[in-house]
Amino acid sequence: MAQQIYKVINQDGSVTYTDTPPPDAQPVELGPDNRMVSTPVPPAPIQAQAKKATERAPSVITVIQPDDQATVRNNAGSVQFAARVTNTQKGDVYRLYFNGELVSEQSAPLFTLNDLPRGAHTFYIAHIDNTGKTLASSTPRTFYLHQASRLINNN
Repeated sequence: MAQQIYKVINQDGSVTYTDTPPPDAQPVELGPDNRMVSTPVPPAPIQAQAKKATERAPSVITVIQPDDQATVRNNAGSVQFAARVTNTQKGDVYRLYFNGELVSEQSAPLFTLNDLPRGAHTFYIAHIDNTGKTLASSTPRTFYLHQASRLINNN
């Protein structure tokens, strides 16, 4: 059943319609053509809902070390690679590509390589989900490994 509507003319001449009757209100009769009928919005397809629920926010990789164009001094040839990654989930893995080749894959974006030769090297780190899809990768960086010369005679 429809609720009763009242019309009130205010002191300034404006009109207010309300469902609470003030003392000077006049009941308003609405005809059958003054009804608003809205059509229901069809539900989204199940596949679209499932896809939306499984979508991940974009991942961003920020390399912490070594800096781009940095000189790393280590006579043993040991270099540590580290990155900060956003939007990670359990089961994700990280891959270290060194001089164009995959050299390590693990569950944390922290890698150590040993016995590297001196000179210029490039690397990047990739974030991979549990299905093998690459979510993000860092831009390639170059660093220079410096080792003291073995030809220097300390005698």
